[in-house]
Amino acid sequence: MSKKIYSILFSIIAFIPVLVYLNSLENTFVYDDYLTVANNYFIRDWRYFSALFNQKYFAISNELTYRPVVTFSYFVDYALWETKPWGFHLTNILIHTINIFLVYSFARRLVNNTLTAFISSLMFSIHPVFTETVNAISYREDLLSATFMLVTFLLFIRFDRSNKRIYSIILYAFSLSAYFSALLSKEMSITLPLLIFIYDYIFIKKFSSKPHGFTKRFATRYTGYIVVSIFYLFLRFYLLHNLGESVQYPGNSIYVNFLMMFKVLGYYFKLLFIPTPLNADYIVPLTYSPDTAFIISVLLLIIIAVVSIKQFKISRVWAFSTLWFIITLLPVLNIVPINNIMAERYLYVPGIGFVILIGSIFNRTLLNKRISDHPSIPTKTNIYSYKLENTNLPYYYPKNRYTAIPPLIITLLAIIISSFSFISLNRNKIWLNEHTFGMETIRRSPNSFRMYNDVGYYYYNIGLLDEAIQAFQESIRIRFSQSRAHSNLGAAYAMKGLNDNAIEELILSIQFSDKNPSAFNNLGLLYKRKGKLDEAVKNFVEALKLNPYNAEAHINLGSVFIDQTRFDEALSEFEKAIKIRKNSALAHYNIAVVYYKTGQMDKAYSKLLEAYKLDPRNADVHLSLGILYLNHFNEKEKALIHIREALQINPNHKQVNQMKDIIKKLSSE
Repeated sequence: MSKKIYSILFSIIAFIPVLVYLNSLENTFVYDDYLTVANNYFIRDWRYFSALFNQKYFAISNELTYRPVVTFSYFVDYALWETKPWGFHLTNILIHTINIFLVYSFARRLVNNTLTAFISSLMFSIHPVFTETVNAISYREDLLSATFMLVTFLLFIRFDRSNKRIYSIILYAFSLSAYFSALLSKEMSITLPLLIFIYDYIFIKKFSSKPHGFTKRFATRYTGYIVVSIFYLFLRFYLLHNLGESVQYPGNSIYVNFLMMFKVLGYYFKLLFIPTPLNADYIVPLTYSPDTAFIISVLLLIIIAVVSIKQFKISRVWAFSTLWFIITLLPVLNIVPINNIMAERYLYVPGIGFVILIGSIFNRTLLNKRISDHPSIPTKTNIYSYKLENTNLPYYYPKNRYTAIPPLIITLLAIIISSFSFISLNRNKIWLNEHTFGMETIRRSPNSFRMYNDVGYYYYNIGLLDEAIQAFQESIRIRFSQSRAHSNLGAAYAMKGLNDNAIEELILSIQFSDKNPSAFNNLGLLYKRKGKLDEAVKNFVEALKLNPYNAEAHINLGSVFIDQTRFDEALSEFEKAIKIRKNSALAHYNIAVVYYKTGQMDKAYSKLLEAYKLDPRNADVHLSLGILYLNHFNEKEKALIHIREALQINPNHKQVNQMKDIIKKLSSE
């Protein structure tokens, strides 16, 4: 194939994902993005980079499992774009684009055919079922694990074909490094050594006919991957295991889980061929006995299995692609319980096998047409096994008898590409913000307690407290025993001044999960508001036991210590908060309050200036500066400026009458 054709194909591969996902750059943060990125202050400070490699990781990342490569990418993103959502979305698109080229290279290595590789990568770039992975920033682990898995495999193939010892060692070392990076991106990458062995068995078979061939190849090829896997498992489940990670089988029954996962697997196949409707939160009803959906799924899987087994005997590509899909899907089939028993993002890595299979089927159809048109090649010869002598190509057709691609195939490809692109473009719009995302998901899954909670959080953040309360209550109605919704409802009640209702909800939240630091922190604030300072201290301390890096809890505990005139302890808490979040204006302000109350006016003034630089729109800082200028420095003009600014920023400030009196007095002088 000419360089010109290659350039055209690569241009199409590069252009398509940009075209399909360009509108996702308009999207904001949604769902778990707020926990892992938008409200995660730790990714904003490279001092916490070292925490990626110790037990502190879970506190700073808000991840349930150990995925430091993903969190590291957030550090880089923030360094580039700060908290601009479009920058994080751009990174996802770029990683997806890289994966498209890797799929192309991988497919071409497997079948040595450009058309198969092109169709495979094109399908991978536009398939609607992958839109969740590309649009959700907090699901980047699937993008990155796919990247490093493909790089690992491609390096292994290069290593296997190299005859230069030093070059081979370098390739093998880089392949192992890529594999470890894949594991540190997502656990499902643990399937890679098995896939490499299957690739060897299906495509290479170097050890099948030689004495001790398998033993020798095992030692020289697979040992490194096995060692890396063992080290990772030791790291993941012993050294850096999250104690808060605990999930049960649906209905606490392996049998119920078995019935449900057959239905899920059947629906996964349906989504690959007919990717609509899509849903961000699939609610799979508990199944206690085989029902109609289960029977249909089993029949579908039997048909697929029969066809696949038949094709295994004559098509190496079919065999490997199918096994890739099944094996990479195993870790998310809830054999070991996971949080979500079904999600579209789980198909991103398995989907690589699917698109290669589709690409090979299309190419096989075209080759059958070409071979049947050529009288010198037997029409019954299978194109996957047919080889001419003295050629290493897996299939061959004479150039002088090249036939045009049948119009029917072109039409079918055009329909698939246009419809998939259209679905993906429209699906991207759903991820615009929490409201569009949540409401569409609720429309698809009316019993999605997660989405009602997410929509409530959206309303809470924009100040629509009544709507937020209604959404949180609906989430709790669907599933009462969820800590997060009770905690959020308590926070919404607190904002409305319904303190007793808020305390009741927060206590319920803690009863359902005593691992929720925000519930303890908010409960402490309410007890402080009610004057129960000892109870407030107790709850702030509990919040800090769960997460010692919670700057807000340190500040809140320090403010209670001020009320209790425990100034040294208060100062200690505020300093801890600054160590955690050096740009916390509130921490600097509270240190100024301690200095002011202990008569250290110059130190108080210095800290107030620091707080002012960090947050020039803080009414309390302006009011305190005004009072300090008036009473300590006797600078009435500066005092008037700051107190006026405080009143303008917050006309409903609790000390509004005092501010007005001072302004009136200073203005008349």
